[in-house]
Amino acid sequence: MKQIKAKHYTDTVIYSVDKILRNVKVALKQRIDTLNIGITSEQFVVLDTIGSYKQIYQQKLSEIMMKDKSNTKRILQVLEEKKLITKEAGSVNNRLVYFIKITPEGEKIVSDTMPKIKKFITEIFKNISDEEIDN
Repeated sequence: MKQIKAKHYTDTVIYSVDKILRNVKVALKQRIDTLNIGITSEQFVVLDTIGSYKQIYQQKLSEIMMKDKSNTKRILQVLEEKKLITKEAGSVNNRLVYFIKITPEGEKIVSDTMPKIKKFITEIFKNISDEEIDN
């Protein structure tokens, strides 16, 4: 096993990666919020995630998004009020769940917005070399 030479947590690669990811997330959030798409950046990420699954329910979505159930529920309520998602009763392991589906209006927001987000991500990483990314 490799010996860790860092004296402090802030000297570790874990801290550096966490700091980079937080900064990238903030920059991306700010960019998405300037698009005025009618939903927040957080709601957009949830909507996009829902659209990428054939069958997803709240608990699974919470796990994927690394958010607590109450936060996920609040976001889903807003998306449902805006008619960007629907819920449909079903079962998983003989338990009642509500599968969440993206509506055509939600799909349009995602498909119209994603090219702009990809451009933002490219801009964020343009000053990072391939070698730095590999590291």
